[in-house]
Amino acid sequence: MKMMPKYRIEYAKKGFARFLSHLELLRTFNRALRRSSLPLNFTRGFRPRPKVSYGPPLAVGIAGLHEYLDFELTEPVSAQEGLERLAPQLSAGLTVRRLAVLPPAAPTLSKFLNCAWYQVALQPAQADTAAWQRVISELTEDPRPWLHERPKDGKVYDVKAGVKAGRAVSGREGLLLDFLVLLDSRAVPLRELLEALWKKAGAPGRPRLTQVTRIGLFQQQLDGLVTPLGDVKQFD
Repeated sequence: MKMMPKYRIEYAKKGFARFLSHLELLRTFNRALRRSSLPLNFTRGFRPRPKVSYGPPLAVGIAGLHEYLDFELTEPVSAQEGLERLAPQLSAGLTVRRLAVLPPAAPTLSKFLNCAWYQVALQPAQADTAAWQRVISELTEDPRPWLHERPKDGKVYDVKAGVKAGRAVSGREGLLLDFLVLLDSRAVPLRELLEALWKKAGAPGRPRLTQVTRIGLFQQQLDGLVTPLGDVKQFD
């Protein structure tokens, strides 16, 4: 059986595009890929579609700086040619950062990724530095479980089990919260994590997903956080 060449895209989802649902994002990329005139490999069946797989979906309102998708072609093209064909077809707010050819044995995104880095920009009224430092210390240093019950169905999450690291940092736009969260069976839905944090910190109002940016998606390894394109970052 002929091995179809596979490619991986790193893209950003910002501005108006952050309000696209995951289904709308899929449709947008499928249309862009079709318009690019790349030799796409399609699924079989009554309604064939381009063979595309995506990283973990973003909730509506959250921006993503380094998101990923994989796709297949029937004939190889250079990464540069693929980038030049695809980039102009994307709508405002979606930007292709890189396009790379994948080796045949490369793991899929779902098998490779095990953590995500989120950043929350606090509004001035919410930015009680002392309160957030206390919450972060409890989250990362206290060994006791931190249970949060989801109001709508009573499901209970252990927030600490789903968070690998956290910190509060001062930026040019005010106080920022960084969290490295797991994507495996211990994962806590982001909305529930934010609700639990707001309650612990006694922050006014409710957390809004528009305050959140996903910095990147990674596999945590001994030497740091490795992206699906092999770059290494440190959570510091």
